[in-house]
Amino acid sequence: MEFFKNLKWFIEEMHEANKELASGVKEVGKEFRTDMKDLIIEQNPAMGKAVEGTDKFAQTIGNVITSAPKHPTTIPDMRPFNKNIKESKWEGELKVADHLSVERFPGYSHHAIYLGNEQVIHYQKGEVRIDSLEDFKRGGILRVKESVCTYSEDIIITRANSRINESQYNLIFNNCEHFVNWCRSGSRTTHNI
Repeated sequence: MEFFKNLKWFIEEMHEANKELASGVKEVGKEFRTDMKDLIIEQNPAMGKAVEGTDKFAQTIGNVITSAPKHPTTIPDMRPFNKNIKESKWEGELKVADHLSVERFPGYSHHAIYLGNEQVIHYQKGEVRIDSLEDFKRGGILRVKESVCTYSEDIIITRANSRINESQYNLIFNNCEHFVNWCRSGSRTTHNI
């Protein structure tokens, strides 16, 4: 019994340390981005304006997405236009580490990795977190995406869990699809944009 108490204590301590590390990395990342932006503005003002404009645009789009209505919209069936997506007939067919997507509104799909037990891991409200499959779907049509996969299920899940509580969401450079692709293949590349 003492072993399990010690194990629980160890896991809780590691979780807290991980949260502190993630917070520190987030702050360092913000400082780095600000310093780089300032350096670019100083060295090349025209490029600096472009970088600032892109950053503001990405923040605006992110705000629009997070403030989008919570109720699903009727979306036309896009399957004929996207051949690398298949609709899952039964949720029981889902496999651990599957790349899932749900259309939230025309032109915007939300992506997650299936963890099993009706749970997914994804970027939601600006951070990587675990939610129920039902919360992820929000009444939308669930699809299994045939994305590049170079890792085993265990490694994919380990990679995904390593980023829990990360809050580095960026619509253009680090979005939910980039997160899933990184977990499955090590690449953030999105092939459907």
